[in-house]
Amino acid sequence: MAFKVPNRISERISTVISTLDGKLNDGRVIVVEQKKRADRGIAREVWLTINLPEFSSQPIVWHEHLDPLVVNIHAGRLYVVGMPPTQREFELLGRPQPSYLAYIWENGTWRRIPFSEIPEAIFDANMFLEGLPLANEKLVTLAQKDPSLLNEYPRWLRRIDPKFIGPFY
Repeated sequence: MAFKVPNRISERISTVISTLDGKLNDGRVIVVEQKKRADRGIAREVWLTINLPEFSSQPIVWHEHLDPLVVNIHAGRLYVVGMPPTQREFELLGRPQPSYLAYIWENGTWRRIPFSEIPEAIFDANMFLEGLPLANEKLVTLAQKDPSLLNEYPRWLRRIDPKFIGPFY
């Protein structure tokens, strides 16, 4: 699976930093800084920086070899859910089934959790689904992530699907 990537990312290795609005289930809109390391235009590593004072007085950083689909809070717990961007990361992460990997923030650290522990209430994607944002975009707003535009993406990217086994099988 390769996400659409702007053609202007021509370097073999590049780093793109952007900021995006994320709407949480409780109605709040938070700003998430997203740093991506790209190899030939494919985001291979992602760092998310999240500021939520109820979880930490310091910025919370999540770092993985995944494309994040969801950053959300449910029942007072912070979650990130992502998918491997390519076969290479899929293999590196143990060929997960379904192809989503989830993390929960606990006691000042991220802990990977089984798929069965992802609350259905956070299944809808709320992150930027493109591989990399446009080079001149420093803030991706909620308006730019208009839900009506999501129809161009496969269902398994718009909403976590427990039956989806991934494009890499």
